[in-house]
Amino acid sequence: MNNGRFQKISTIVFILCFAMTVAVTAQEKSTKAVDESIKMPDGTYKTSKYDEAERPEDSYLAKFHAVDIVNKLIKENLNDLYQLKVVVTNFDAGWKADYDKCYEGYKRGMELYYKRNIIYSRLEFEKNKKDIQDLYKKVLISYKKDTRDLLNTCADKILLLHLDASTKSDPNKNRDLFLNQERLKIAYAQYDDALNAEFNHYLNGSLSHLRVAKSYAIKIMESLAKPEERNSVKEKYKVHKADILNRIYAPASDKGGTKTP
Repeated sequence: MNNGRFQKISTIVFILCFAMTVAVTAQEKSTKAVDESIKMPDGTYKTSKYDEAERPEDSYLAKFHAVDIVNKLIKENLNDLYQLKVVVTNFDAGWKADYDKCYEGYKRGMELYYKRNIIYSRLEFEKNKKDIQDLYKKVLISYKKDTRDLLNTCADKILLLHLDASTKSDPNKNRDLFLNQERLKIAYAQYDDALNAEFNHYLNGSLSHLRVAKSYAIKIMESLAKPEERNSVKEKYKVHKADILNRIYAPASDKGGTKTP
């Protein structure tokens, strides 16, 4: 009787040990497979594992939260990538390598998403978001300078119109002065909003405010240009005007329309 009970207990212990071994082995294989599915920029695959202090939690709850985060970042990062593509193509100031890094990071995140490695997809998209923000910071430095220079030029032109003795007696000049003063006020307000948005880490919003500031400044430049200067003003700001509309500038083709970039 005791021997029978002992055999039963031994059998149960053996089954439990075997099940635990299989589970651990499966988990190790799963972790390795996930790691090897992460393609690196040089075309190789990541084979080193996370250590147990760094390996992300792989529980059901973690996967549940990861789904929401990944779905959100898929949309946000894609919108940011398009906006950055427009700016980088229109005013490339050595940003292409940074943009390509962001683009490849997004692709890796999507690859993991489609392979249903949702935990590692979340990590990739969060890293991609940081890379995108870093590129925005570089772009905004140049974009703010261009906008400031344009606003300062507008302010100088409006001051000259103020000092022109004929402005008070000429209704047309007086109307132009008032209209462009209002435009300049709006442009500077948009510039201030851009600085506030940047301070609050709303970087794509900051770029949008700067575009609005530019649009008003360009209207001032076109409005105050002399007849013989209008073509040169139009030519000078043609790329800026396309960029303000979130478009990549392309010259008009001979058959009409625009050439696709």
